[in-house]
Amino acid sequence: MAYSFITTIVVFVLVYASMNARVKQIARARKRAYEEVPSPLSEAIKDFVAVAGGVYLGLMALSEFLKVPVPIEAEVWGLSFDPIAVVAVALAIVAPMLPARNRY
Repeated sequence: MAYSFITTIVVFVLVYASMNARVKQIARARKRAYEEVPSPLSEAIKDFVAVAGGVYLGLMALSEFLKVPVPIEAEVWGLSFDPIAVVAVALAIVAPMLPARNRY
């Protein structure tokens, strides 16, 4: 009986010591860690891609819902492209130039 009690106490002490050591290692690693700060250019690129992608998905869903026949590929001056993708990119280019309304 005393042997199992002592074994349990030793296991708890070893677990406590292990957790204490891990906490100290993590704290030291966080002090040395270099925290990256995104540049305005990377934020702008991320925003542009997000807006273009969202508009593209919205236009695709709308064209499917309304059963509007949209060509899969168009060709102008020898360049082949997806017309919905071109419209999405054009709207993403124009979006920051439109006046924003704060509705909140």
